[in-house]
Amino acid sequence: MNSRFPARAVVGAALLIVCMGPAFAAPADSVELPSAEAREQMLHLLETQALYRDRVDWNDVRARLAAAGDDRVQQRRVLDEAATRSSRGHGRWISPSQQRERSGRARRLNAGQGAALAESPAVDARIGVLKVGPFVEDVQRSEQERHDARKAYALALQQRIIDLDDGMRCAWVVDAGSNGGGNMWPMLLGLLPLLQGTPDAQGALIGAFRSADGLQWWRQGEGEVRQDGTQGLRSRQAAYRLRAGSAPVAVLIGARTASSGEAVALAFRGQAGSRSFGQPSAGFSTGNRPVTLVDGTTMLLTHNVMADRNGQGDGAKLQPDETTATGPATLAAAQAWLLAQPACKDG
Repeated sequence: MNSRFPARAVVGAALLIVCMGPAFAAPADSVELPSAEAREQMLHLLETQALYRDRVDWNDVRARLAAAGDDRVQQRRVLDEAATRSSRGHGRWISPSQQRERSGRARRLNAGQGAALAESPAVDARIGVLKVGPFVEDVQRSEQERHDARKAYALALQQRIIDLDDGMRCAWVVDAGSNGGGNMWPMLLGLLPLLQGTPDAQGALIGAFRSADGLQWWRQGEGEVRQDGTQGLRSRQAAYRLRAGSAPVAVLIGARTASSGEAVALAFRGQAGSRSFGQPSAGFSTGNRPVTLVDGTTMLLTHNVMADRNGQGDGAKLQPDETTATGPATLAAAQAWLLAQPACKDG
């Protein structure tokens, strides 16, 4: 990193956040911008580390910024275009007001997860259905508060599995069709009882991030999910095992499945007895790292590609194993497949 900027400015949790829609819509005098030093830091990071940095003419970006002069709207437009093109729409700079809005949304969304997880459409009683909604980080909270929120989400999701695993279930549906992103680790920890990682010398593989440095594997352990060499999430309370040991899993995806929602789908891809249904996903199967800039604002830096446990992934839309019409047809196809599996036919 450029020595003009302190190293602490680039540390942050490994989040996967999808950002869609226009960056701003405000009068010129209220358009927010990073400070001059933060802008240079942002451009340096995008030019040297963003996943799709080669798609941007950085000399042209700087020339357009210089030509914009004091025009705040044009400056913001140039910066947002640079972030969008170098991340293929996944990364962005987050202004102070946008961060406040995100924090409010995180609190509302995460507070409602218990109710959302409890909803189950009418399906065969032998199938357990899990609606896996997004977990959004509230970066305005302390690290301890954020950690506690991650664990609470994961334990609520895993408790739903425990409640459903009453001896009647022979198969499971993981519905990620409306999961638009956030932090993937609480989702994966919550789904741990359904994940059957592929064993290797260091544990069990469930996916990976791929960058120029190679593959950084996601692994599962006893009450734990983690990435090689970095953080993950663990809880001694999250070590539940299915009564049957393992079971077939149908994963539902669609156009609103994005970012860490796509990570959930990838974690099951390649697992024996797992199959995905629905429509192609949103196409944000890349990893973001939140970077705190020198002025205290945040940039989401898209810097790697998600892959499955076999190392396969291209950062684009995930294609379901079985394409179905949207709505009830997806669940119906998943149910038909699950009930045809030996675990359900022989039970």
